[in-house]
Amino acid sequence: MRIRTGITGFDDIVQGGLIPNRVYIVAGPPGAGKTTFGIHFLVQGAKEGERGLYVSLTEDPRNIIEDMSTFTFNIKRYTLGGLILFVDMGPLSIQYLNVIKNRDKMKSTYAEEVFKKISALVQMKGVKRIVIDSVLTLRYGSGKEDEQNREIARFFRSLKDLKATTLILSEMTDLSNYSPEHYMAHGVIFLHNFLNGNTMTRALQVIKMRGTKHDCDMHKMEIGVDGIRVFPTKV
Repeated sequence: MRIRTGITGFDDIVQGGLIPNRVYIVAGPPGAGKTTFGIHFLVQGAKEGERGLYVSLTEDPRNIIEDMSTFTFNIKRYTLGGLILFVDMGPLSIQYLNVIKNRDKMKSTYAEEVFKKISALVQMKGVKRIVIDSVLTLRYGSGKEDEQNREIARFFRSLKDLKATTLILSEMTDLSNYSPEHYMAHGVIFLHNFLNGNTMTRALQVIKMRGTKHDCDMHKMEIGVDGIRVFPTKV
């Protein structure tokens, strides 16, 4: 069985959708469409009766809902109906930034606290789809880089035990500079937005998708009033 994302053209290039209960990364520069990709995924789940959870580690969820309301998703319908839940963990990140210099006072890392809250919501609300925005914030309060990597590894392993399908959004401007989380994820999807001649071009590229036959080419992508559309055409 595959989990459909609802993104026109994307599911076709990954054998019908994502393998359920796995962790995927959607990476790209600012404005590439990562948030839109995540909302597509949750809206499709809501249409199929699956409850979704959007975990915002930076942005006020009200702003995300307002921005996504410009599309034909009818996102407010699903939030009001309780099929898509938004949780704001921005205040928690600020709390950890304030105590980062006093690590001896911290009983757990930021990533651990985020997971505890996600796990509780998954259990209480029966969440089947999760979007986490974004992975960079999870490194708060974890000290040196090797400690951060260990915390991220623990976080990913814990997510895999939740029996939910998870998308983690990742800000990247240099798409050749891989982070440890890209190796830990079951799949990595890059969204490109670059200058091609005199025209800005959008493209989607599946770099990694375990258990799935796919190419690694860049496929033309557009964002319109209906959201993201991926074409068989290669850039």
